[in-house]
Amino acid sequence: MNTPLSSDPYRLTPFGRLCSEGRSAMTMTRPELAKLVGTSPLDISRIERGEKSPPAHYVLLVMDILELDKTEVELALAEQDPTYKITRVTQPRYGA
Repeated sequence: MNTPLSSDPYRLTPFGRLCSEGRSAMTMTRPELAKLVGTSPLDISRIERGEKSPPAHYVLLVMDILELDKTEVELALAEQDPTYKITRVTQPRYGA
């Protein structure tokens, strides 16, 4: 069973806030992002709320799709989990 990283089901994690703001800036819904990433809208929601830790490949895809700054993403992930590391140095290019 996954232990929630956040006790408030409506509170976004630092990474979740970046994702939500990135989606809003691109007028993208959770289902649209989920389709591009290859996951479910429920998984997007769980990751944004901290109920599920984002896999590295997900982080890299979301960074590329939402045009998020890698340093901001790393800081946000470190804030919610100091042991979390993005293992790939280069980002995949979405649509390349």
